[in-house]
Amino acid sequence: MSKIQNRVSLQKRIVIMITGVTVLMLSVMMAVDSVSLNKSIRQAYVSQISGMTIAINGRYEESRSISDVQQIFDYIKYKNDKVLELKMYNEQGEILASSRRDEIGTKLPGLKMKLPQDKPVVDRLPMEENDKPVVRLTAPMQVDGQVVGAVEVILDSTEETALLNNRTKIIFAVGITVAVLLSALLWLILRRIVIIPLTKLREAALHVMRGGKLEKLEFYASPEIEVVSEAFNDMVTNLEERYEELQQALNTLKKTQDQLIQSEKMSALGSLVAGVSHEINTPIGVGVTAVSYLDQKARFFQDLYQSGKMKKSDLEQFLSVVLETNTMVQSNLERASSLIRSFKQISSDQSVEEKRSFHLLEYLEGIVVSLKPTLKKTRLRVHIECSDKLELYSFPGAISQIITNLVMNSLNHAFEPEEEGNLTIRVESEDRRVKLFYSDDGRGMRPDVLEKIFDPFFTTSRGKGGTGLGMNIVYNLVTQTLGGTIECCSVVGRGSLFHIEIPVEEESLR
Repeated sequence: MSKIQNRVSLQKRIVIMITGVTVLMLSVMMAVDSVSLNKSIRQAYVSQISGMTIAINGRYEESRSISDVQQIFDYIKYKNDKVLELKMYNEQGEILASSRRDEIGTKLPGLKMKLPQDKPVVDRLPMEENDKPVVRLTAPMQVDGQVVGAVEVILDSTEETALLNNRTKIIFAVGITVAVLLSALLWLILRRIVIIPLTKLREAALHVMRGGKLEKLEFYASPEIEVVSEAFNDMVTNLEERYEELQQALNTLKKTQDQLIQSEKMSALGSLVAGVSHEINTPIGVGVTAVSYLDQKARFFQDLYQSGKMKKSDLEQFLSVVLETNTMVQSNLERASSLIRSFKQISSDQSVEEKRSFHLLEYLEGIVVSLKPTLKKTRLRVHIECSDKLELYSFPGAISQIITNLVMNSLNHAFEPEEEGNLTIRVESEDRRVKLFYSDDGRGMRPDVLEKIFDPFFTTSRGKGGTGLGMNIVYNLVTQTLGGTIECCSVVGRGSLFHIEIPVEEESLR
């Protein structure tokens, strides 16, 4: 934006260009007029000296007397105030006659001597030699058609020079006035038919960019601006239609994403239910078998008692079976009860977003227990490093979902089915923040995959049922639900590390 503001506006550039062209034309006009005026003055000088030389030549050819020429010089100087000096000299440069008597008989310096052959010569003498502008007119002196010398006239050109200067000043003043008036008029015209409409178009474009409603623009400046305004109106109309379409598409996409995320959560919860059901089946089955065996022994003991054949050893054996069976049933029922409590708490946390206080180590162990049915099918080991005194007031369901998704991501992408490996969950607490590090020693990720790891719908196992929402759910839970941060680093062949930081909140601040 700053670069655009530093550039000269279109209006200024056009005015500067027109002004420059006008000044250039003015300069050319002044130069042409000066040349023309100089030429006219030169012709006037030539006419003057031609008349003088004709009179001098005629008198000299008639009388061959230098004194007659001298008299003509005196007469011309007396009659014409502009004539400062007259002299006549021969081919050798010897002055034969002069209005200054002291010069007669002397020779002209070589540099000052001019001997024209056919036409008079007009040149200006330097101002350093005189205190006023003067012109030297030199005409050939002929006798019987032969050039025998020259007549030189020095004229005062003050009036002609003043006339030329005044003419130049007038032309310059008129030209500057015309240029200023033309520039001002052009400025106003451009402002009315170009700049103001373009400024309104820019303001309208900014208004539309900010999402505001815009009335139809109408300009009556020039046909070109009207065409641009009509095109802009059509563009705004099309943009509004496209915006509505995009808004509808975005709403549909958000609904679809929410449904997919919910489906992903329910899928994880369903897997949890299936795994826990399978895990509970073993202790319940053992308990049922033990109770059935006890029932069988109790019936046999009852028949033995009713027959009157019961011995002390039979009673002792039956009591031993009862105690062993009771111990077996009790231990398996306690195991099933523990699994059910863990499942109940984790499933409740995942389905209901509610804050509560909980011991993090115990909760992490419960999450791992709920994942055991899946982990039992692999050769992976899970390690938890966390203080047993760390209590957290947060959303346990979000943490459960995060750990579950990270573990399942490692199972699906980091290891081959029969490959051995380690999954490590390490927790540290410092400066009112909890740092959770989850790592695996699997195959790792390429940089292009790592760059998109948290993007929605990005997956490297699309053909294997991957939705690409697992890591995106993790990112949203960490950053939005828990108000923390998450980073991932990975090296191909060495594994991946997820670094999660969440703020610690006191329960009293609820």
